[in-house]
Amino acid sequence: MKTLNHSAVYVEATRSDIHDLVRTLVDAIGAPQVQVISGTTDRTAPHRWAHPEGTELDAVTEQRLRLGYRVWLTLQSMEDPQAAVAWLQTANPLLDDDRPLDFIAKMHAQQVVNAAESLVTHSAKR
Repeated sequence: MKTLNHSAVYVEATRSDIHDLVRTLVDAIGAPQVQVISGTTDRTAPHRWAHPEGTELDAVTEQRLRLGYRVWLTLQSMEDPQAAVAWLQTANPLLDDDRPLDFIAKMHAQQVVNAAESLVTHSAKR
């Protein structure tokens, strides 16, 4: 299991090429979940954004995707990637019983990052 490093995760999420970042998210959690995170209604958008010559994103969509990537990088320190994906899609009591995907789309960064870090810290103690 990787060690959680809050600062390194933040830097990686803010400095990564947006197309690489989206490609990683699509591969890791699936295009439908990336669509939810981004707030778009266009089901094909995540695939277009994943290509180096793909569609440029508006600032708000890019911020949502970077936050989603930040949460994903945090969750990667868990031993079970499927559990991390499931966590993103399941109502969470730390997030007012909303899904983490929805909190990312609403850009509630502090709450969703804290919840992800709490999950990772708790699973590491097991």
